[in-house]
Amino acid sequence: MKAKIWIFTLMILTGNLFGQGKYGNTEEDSIKCVTNISLYKEHFKQKNYKDAKAGWIKVFNICPQSQKSIYINGVYMYRDFIDEAKDPIVKRGLIDTLYLIYDRRIEYFHQDAYVLGRKGSDMAKYDEDNLMAAYETLKKSVYLGKQNSEAGVLATYYQIIYKLYTDKQLEKSVLIEEFIPISEFIDGALFDAEANMLETTSEDKKAGYIADMEQYNSAKLTADDIFIKVALCEDIEPIIESRVKDNPNDLQTLRVASYLLSKRECTDSEIFATVAKKLYEMEPSARSAYGLGLLMSKRKEYSLSAKYLIQAVELCGDCPDRERYLLKAAKATYFENQNKKAVYYAREALKLNPNSGDAYLTIGMAIAGSAEDCGSDPIAKSGVYWLATDYFYKAKSVDPSVADQANKYIATYQKYFAGKEALFFQNLKVGDTYEVSCWGESTKVKIND
Repeated sequence: MKAKIWIFTLMILTGNLFGQGKYGNTEEDSIKCVTNISLYKEHFKQKNYKDAKAGWIKVFNICPQSQKSIYINGVYMYRDFIDEAKDPIVKRGLIDTLYLIYDRRIEYFHQDAYVLGRKGSDMAKYDEDNLMAAYETLKKSVYLGKQNSEAGVLATYYQIIYKLYTDKQLEKSVLIEEFIPISEFIDGALFDAEANMLETTSEDKKAGYIADMEQYNSAKLTADDIFIKVALCEDIEPIIESRVKDNPNDLQTLRVASYLLSKRECTDSEIFATVAKKLYEMEPSARSAYGLGLLMSKRKEYSLSAKYLIQAVELCGDCPDRERYLLKAAKATYFENQNKKAVYYAREALKLNPNSGDAYLTIGMAIAGSAEDCGSDPIAKSGVYWLATDYFYKAKSVDPSVADQANKYIATYQKYFAGKEALFFQNLKVGDTYEVSCWGESTKVKIND
């Protein structure tokens, strides 16, 4: 009964459109259109896609420009049909229909960038043997949408480029060059989402913008991980140099250049020095301060390096690169013999990543570096080295990738442990608890075996 009332109402509301094409080219078509819209939607709401299909097809054919929801609902239905299909010929036909739904939506309702992104993502899923077609579709979407592209579309686009590269269908240069605009689009989307979040007073909208930022940060990590696997400094530097030469005062170009070179630790080149200095002059920020900090570190100007890296931490706040900035600040202050500061920054990094082997190694090195300041007698110095080796053991226990380095440090500082005779005169034995007063921590008495 409700369906009949709805049909009658819609016919009255759309009566003046009969003959104009939106609900069909004739009055008869319009009646069929509104009738089948009602019928298929009743089944669709109940997720009874099988019974919804016949009415939906009639609407799709009779009045394709009546409602955008035809295409949105059609995608849901045909994805379900594809997943359920067993016969490969039937499945192929359903996939082709799904693509046609996307094409018709663009034809009648546009939103080309958004719809092509959805279509390309489904092409990647359902046509894995023809990823080049998905790549071309997603490329159109991404360059039309730019920073308005969905996070998932940007991530999928770069993942497909990587797959095509590993399959030898695309050159490495494509993977390197496409990372730059992808990074720019993600950064732009993050900037917009953060600005919108700060402007709105609606808690629901604020939560939505936060969710968007999480998705774009996830896309950024996906692209970064792929880039780091493949890109070498000799691949990146010529591209960066060319872009900076063409746009020497473009902030976004400098930002991305600094990010890429820093991320891959390509910090020995002249182009890195140029970018780091120029970006810091134009826009003092966490990223530009970090770049200068790395540059000064490479030049062994540790005082300046520590200054800029600490500034990077302060300007970063809760940015995604905070752990990296903290670790570099910890190492820079260690090289400046500011051991307490080094431990502080390393512990801050551990708050973000409790399994950071680098952080534990830095704490151990900083503690070991304080031996001369913590006492002059052999036991006091040994206590510092005992405590330092605790951190080296901890480093390799949480992060096996640093085990070799940790073992080298352990072997180095074990040589400075007090001997049995010195322990005897202090009434100490192996395994006793010993308080390292200058660090406010306790350790166990050890001996070099």
